[in-house]
Formats: sequence, structure tokens, C-alpha cells
Amino acid sequence: MARPLLKIQRYFRRKPVRFFSFILLYLTAGSLVFLHSGFVGDNSTGANGGRDPLVASEMGNRVPSSNGRRVGMMGRVFKENRRPTPRRYGPPWMKGAAGKDSHDWRARGGDYTSSWNRALKGRKAKDLDEGRANYIGCYIDNTAKRALRGVSFFDYKKMTVFRCQDNCAERGYLYSGLEFGAECYCGHKIQAPNASESECNMECKGEKGNLCGGANRLSIYRLELGQESARRYNRCMDRHFLPTRSKQLMALASFPGAGNTWARHLIELATGFYTGSYYFDGSLYNKGFKGERDHWRSGRNVCIKTHESGKKEIEAFDASIVMIRNPYKALMAEFNRKYGGHIGFASQAHWRGKEWPEFVKNYAPWWASHTLDWLRYGRNVHVVHFEELKRELFSKLKDMVLFLGLEVAEDRLLCVEGQKDGNFKRSGLRKLEYDPYTPEMRASIDELVMTVDAALKKRNMAGVPKEYRPTSR
Repeated sequence: MARPLLKIQRYFRRKPVRFFSFILLYLTAGSLVFLHSGFVGDNSTGANGGRDPLVASEMGNRVPSSNGRRVGMMGRVFKENRRPTPRRYGPPWMKGAAGKDSHDWRARGGDYTSSWNRALKGRKAKDLDEGRANYIGCYIDNTAKRALRGVSFFDYKKMTVFRCQDNCAERGYLYSGLEFGAECYCGHKIQAPNASESECNMECKGEKGNLCGGANRLSIYRLELGQESARRYNRCMDRHFLPTRSKQLMALASFPGAGNTWARHLIELATGFYTGSYYFDGSLYNKGFKGERDHWRSGRNVCIKTHESGKKEIEAFDASIVMIRNPYKALMAEFNRKYGGHIGFASQAHWRGKEWPEFVKNYAPWWASHTLDWLRYGRNVHVVHFEELKRELFSKLKDMVLFLGLEVAEDRLLCVEGQKDGNFKRSGLRKLEYDPYTPEMRASIDELVMTVDAALKKRNMAGVPKEYRPTSR
């Protein structure tokens, strides 16, 4: 018995045989492991193969699964080449449209409830509060009237529903909208009529299967702001009276219709402090100008609105920002206010009646005398032209804030960026069927413009903008 064992021992001591024996054993073991994994699949780790539930749900379209086993190569190719049905509700984490249940989602071409629920399992409650959005609908949008007036950005390669919503939520907006598949718009209110859902039919450039609006059509979502975005939004809307009473009275003076209310809105956003008024306007108080009710001499407001132009009234202020606007536009704006309210319009009957000629006759000279008086009697005057404020909003507004003796805070300027129009600005002058100014009216107003221009230059200030002057028309 010992002799056969000795022979076997000597056989395995030969180097070549031993080498090939090890190779054979290695290949055999590898083949067994490979065959075992092919038959068993992922049963030991679940349908997701041990991945985090959120990651698995996001990879579901690329690595489909059925009954806990991996689909073969041909099955994956077939599924990936099949054109996905466009989704209107964005990525899996997104909450569906208000008033629509999971059956509505399936009717649109797919069951997204299950993938959304899988995503929720891997997220914390805090994350859910930070990332929900409701689809509102398809809205008309064009350059004449934007559906969302706020900020916008374009990404012609990577635009997705999430990127747009994330951008808008980060800035504290309430709505996000997508257009042309690559354009993102943000705003705090929708100011355009609905369009047909079929008109929002363009795929997102960076997210095939999701729709990002259409040609002059916005797919709009209402954002449920997270804690940080909500805090930023509330901070923008948060305003106070001055912490200590100011010993200097600062005027915000203008002829009626020259943008005084809009300038007050901008100043309050940029500073966080209320503006006051020489008068009391209940409608403005109800719309958020809480300094309206305060006495104009209280010293609690950052500046005081006034249309006064008498020597005594002007000398009551220590310094003043004087707003000037093109008289042709200012007269029409004030006429609209007088007969249609702060953001309304006068009727055609008023424009064609005797009211308009009488108004121009009395108010046009006041437009000139108002500026001339403030230049003559004002102690420290800072002139701002309405048109230049519109064109160079941030630089001109910074100058105004510095003139008021306050520091310019960059985060407050972001508030201005998001709410620069507010709810107090008339949305453009309503176009009339005819020119309301007669040649006689124009001749008189042109002469007044040149008088104001000369007075500004005499004070070593820039003259009126070129669009005011007769030669520019």
C-alpha cells in the first residue's frame, strides 16, 4: 500500500504537472462561480442588487428587471431603443399635478407612482419638504407679455425640469416655467392665459422623455419652497421702520405719474425699510406700503413720497431724490391714474372727451415747474430719470440707496431682481387708436422740456435724456 502512495507523491512533485494542475483547478472554480451567478442572479440581494433604493429607481430605465432577475442583452436593447412616452410631471421625486391621482398619470402614458415611491424610500423627510413641485399647466408666453416676470436662464444642451426648478427655488421664486425645450423662467405670479396642453410639446434638451414647454408656450410648475428658499423669500418681503428715528428728512419727490410708487417699491426691497408719504393713500397702505399711515415727520421711514413743489414744502426736507420722467409718458400715466386708479387705465371716453385737453393744459406746466422748484429750493438734490432707472436698474438703485445713507446689501439686490415690478407698476401704457397730443400740445411741451434741460445743465447735472427732446421724435 505504501508503494503506490509513494509513486503518486513523486508524480505531483514534477513541476510541469503541478503547474498545469493548478491552472485546471483555477479554471474549474471560475467556471462554477460564473454559472452560479448566472442562474441565481440577484436573489440574494433583492431586485435592486443591493443598491440604495433611490439609486436603483434612477437606474431603472437603463437596467430593467423582471421577477428579480436581470433581463438579457437583447431585452435591454429593445427597451432602450423604444421611444419613451413624454412625461409632464418631471423627475421621479416630483409630486404630481394638483388634483391628479396616479390613474391620471397612467393615462398620460406610464405609471410613475411606483418609481416615485421607490425614490421616496431612500430620502429623508427633510429632503421631501425641500423638493416638491406641482405642474400647473401650459401658458401663453411672448415678448410682449411674459407669463412669468422674474429672472430667466437658457441652457441649450442640458436643460431639464429639475435644473429649472432648482434655479427658481434657490432664488425664492414661487413658479418655474420652461419654454422651447431649453429656456427657464421664474416668477411669483402667472399673468397670462392658459394654452392647450398639446402646445407644450417640446422635449427638454437635457432630459429626453420630459416636456419643456413649446414655441411661445410655458410649462409652468408651482414650487413648494424648501426651508432655505422660503427663508430667503420671507426675508425679501420682510420690511421694518428704521430702528432709530432719523434726524434728517429725505424726500422722494416727483411729478405725478413719474414712477414715484415704483421707486418706493424698489427702495423698500433694496433696504428692507418702509418709505413714508406726505399724504395718506389707503389703497397703497392695503397693498403693503405700511409707512403710508405714519406721519411724514416721524423719522421712522427711509424717505418720504411727495408731489409738492412749493418753497416752504421743499425746504422742510434736508435732502431729496427727484424723479423725472418724459413728460409725454408722465402726463398719460397720471391721466390713467386719475381716471383708472394706480394700475388701471382711463376709458376711451375720457381720452376723447374734454377731460384730456383740460388736463394737459393744467398739468404740463406743472411738470416743468416741479423740477425747477426742487432744483431752486432743494438743499441736497439727487436727480434720477425714470427711463435711466429702467435701463440701468441696479447701478441707479445703488446710487439712490447710498444717497439715503444706507449700505448696499447684495442679498437685498437679489430681492429686487425677483420682484422689480411688484404689484404696483402699471403694465405699460395702453395703446390708443390715435395720438392724443395735438401739434399745439406738443409745441408747448417741447418748450417746457428744453427749459428743464437748461436748468439741469446750469446745476452741472446731465440734461434730460435724448428721448425727451423734440429732435428725437
